[in-house]
Formats: sequence, C-alpha cells, structure tokens
Amino acid sequence: MKKSLQRTWITDILEAVPSVVFLALWRSGFDMETSGWTGALLAAAQLLGFYRFGVFSNPIMLGINLHLLIITPLIMVSFAIGAREFSDALVVHSYRGVLVTVFVVGCVLTLMSRRGFVGIDDVPKRSFWKTSGVLLAASALAIVWAFAYTGAVVLSVAVPMIGLFALRRFLIANILDNENRIGGIALAGGVSAFLAGRDQAGEI
Repeated sequence: MKKSLQRTWITDILEAVPSVVFLALWRSGFDMETSGWTGALLAAAQLLGFYRFGVFSNPIMLGINLHLLIITPLIMVSFAIGAREFSDALVVHSYRGVLVTVFVVGCVLTLMSRRGFVGIDDVPKRSFWKTSGVLLAASALAIVWAFAYTGAVVLSVAVPMIGLFALRRFLIANILDNENRIGGIALAGGVSAFLAGRDQAGEI
C-alpha cells in the first residue's frame, strides 16, 4: 500500500511538471513561443516515458499534457502557412482550449479504454458509464463556462479545472466505498453462514 501511494505521488508530480514549468516561464516574462515549446518538449518526454514504462496517466492530466504537446506546434504551423487569423485565434483561446482537449480525451478514454474517463481498474460496468458520463458532463459545462466568462483566467479555466480534479477524486472514492461496502456485506454473510453451520453441526 505504501509503495503504491508513493508511486502515485511520484507520477502525479511528473505529470504536473510540463504545465508547471510552462506557467512559470510564461508568468516570469518569457514569450509564449519559448514557454510553449518548453512545455511541449516536457510533455512529450513525460508522455513517452509513461508509455515506455507502462504507467497510466491521470486522464485529466493526460488531456492537459496532450494540449501542451499539440497547441504550440499547431500555432506555429498555422502561422507559417499563412493562416494568420487562425493562429491568432489559437493564441487567444489556447488556455481555454485545454478544457476542450480534456473533454476530447475523456470521450476517447470512455469509448476505448477499460479504465474509462475516471481512470481506475476494475470499475463495475454500471459505475464505469455513470462516472465517465458525469465527468464528461462536467467537462462540457467547464468548456461552456470558460468561453462564456471573459474575466480572469483563474476563474475561467483554473477553477473549473480544479473542480474536475476534485470531482474525479470524489467519484473514485465513491466507487471504492461501494466496493468495500459490498465486500463487507459478503464477508458478514459468509461469517454468519459459517457460524450457522457450526451451530447446526453442534445440534446434530
């Protein structure tokens, strides 16, 4: 258990490095191109490393890091081929677009991964569709909010993103609580049956 928690803690840190470095550079006065390429390279290294060693990503962080990997090259290519208006639009909405990428990743994981959007193993089929559906709905609402709200980035993107992380944790805890409750009922039933069997044997 301790080893598992340590591994989770380490993977969480590694997944966060690309976005943390990108934001640190951007907020420190570096231009968007430098910050973006640095984030993209770190995201590529993180994603390849996890793939190489068979480490599962947090689905939300997977969306964030794929966004970092894609957005800067896409902006630069659009600019290079003369699609200036498109590249300008990407720059303006790049931070809101991360929620779109998270939503798309969630759709793909829900349809193609046995772990779903919630991102854990051995989820009962009913809980699988329910939790993934709730997360997808929350992601869609976050996108609407991000593009409708024109105020500070913290309120338009950061707060909804934190909400998605918190919601995922809540859904995982709910799944595990239900499994433990079912396991506890089964154990209690088994003990009762065993004791009943002993009582009947004693009477015979």
